[in-house]
Amino acid sequence: MNILIVHEIDWIKKVPFEPHHLAEIFSTKQHQVFVIDCAEPNLSDIQRGLHTSIIKDYHRLYDDASITLIRPSSLLIKGLNRLTYFLSCKKTIKKILVENSIDLIFLYGVATNGIQCIELSRELNIPIIFRALDVAHKLVRIPFLQNHTKKLEKSVFSSADLVLTTTPQLSNYAEEMGSNSDCIKYFPLGVNSRYFKPMKKNNELLQELGIQTNDRIILFMGTLYPWAGIDHILKNFHLLQNKIKQIKFVIIGGGPDFNRLKSLSNELQLNKNIIFTGFVEQKKIPEYIAIADICLNPFVINTLTDRVIPTKILEYLACGKPVLSTPLKGTVELLPNENYGIVYSQLDDFISSIEKLLQNKAHLDKLGENGFSYVKKNHYWDSLADQLIKIFDNLIKNQNND
Repeated sequence: MNILIVHEIDWIKKVPFEPHHLAEIFSTKQHQVFVIDCAEPNLSDIQRGLHTSIIKDYHRLYDDASITLIRPSSLLIKGLNRLTYFLSCKKTIKKILVENSIDLIFLYGVATNGIQCIELSRELNIPIIFRALDVAHKLVRIPFLQNHTKKLEKSVFSSADLVLTTTPQLSNYAEEMGSNSDCIKYFPLGVNSRYFKPMKKNNELLQELGIQTNDRIILFMGTLYPWAGIDHILKNFHLLQNKIKQIKFVIIGGGPDFNRLKSLSNELQLNKNIIFTGFVEQKKIPEYIAIADICLNPFVINTLTDRVIPTKILEYLACGKPVLSTPLKGTVELLPNENYGIVYSQLDDFISSIEKLLQNKAHLDKLGENGFSYVKKNHYWDSLADQLIKIFDNLIKNQNND
């Protein structure tokens, strides 16, 4: 099968997530995979001008994978790259579809390439699936652009042959945005079981981070957005320190709020207990998770976060670690109780919940076992990719029969 995956992120710079895994796993299963992305501005690249670049035999995660990465022409200057990409990508996408006899378009993007893919799928009679991971327009901060993105989002939802959502809440949202209920299907997020699995603590890593073997460790992994809830933990961390003297908070990742949160930690004089690692290569992240007693997802609940299940939660559980999270509706629907390895707490009660959990090691161990068993059965990418290929096959056959 020849599959085109279309996204609007920088495939090379973006922290690997679902589309990266699926693209490479599909290729290991003898499918031809082409990926179209949107390169971010880079001063060193400006001189290359407006032309499409193609990188063959590319992979980041699986050594036996081989995909073709296509980067449509765009002016690599901040503020202009997405505009010029929007204007140029349709021609590039059509060329890839025709020259490589693409059987199916698997679409993740909305704002910069969604409409172009929908139009081309109709023109060339190629089935298109939209993968809904979040409420896309809520990621846009400028009101005018947010409204424009919402219109594009509605067009994609209402026109795709199939919409695959990650939670029942997002399925409801898809219907609200114009998708026919018969064209909406829940399909779970996955975990890379080659990396994310239970492992022993790495003492060298503990030394590198300045952590003692008897320290209690709470951990957050992910992009540091304003809604990540980390500032609440930092502002109330002294309450935790008063009860548990030897405690460290490890924060893995970068993002828009990285510098602000690091400054806040300095202002609160928490430098000895708060460890900002910055970006960590995905292959190494499980080593960090392995040192944690509890893994956190303290997301602020809003219209962007409430419908989703963050991938980090499944990756924590795959490593056999207990999870403490705010009760996002999309997450609670899929992981309703402690039998799934997760405990819920409102953000205002997060500190007291951490303290309570750390007092009962047997409870933490049981939570970790529950979570690992659940993820192993339901969320490994290798088996989910096979299920997706069957969905692709059925859609292609139905399209050909019409």
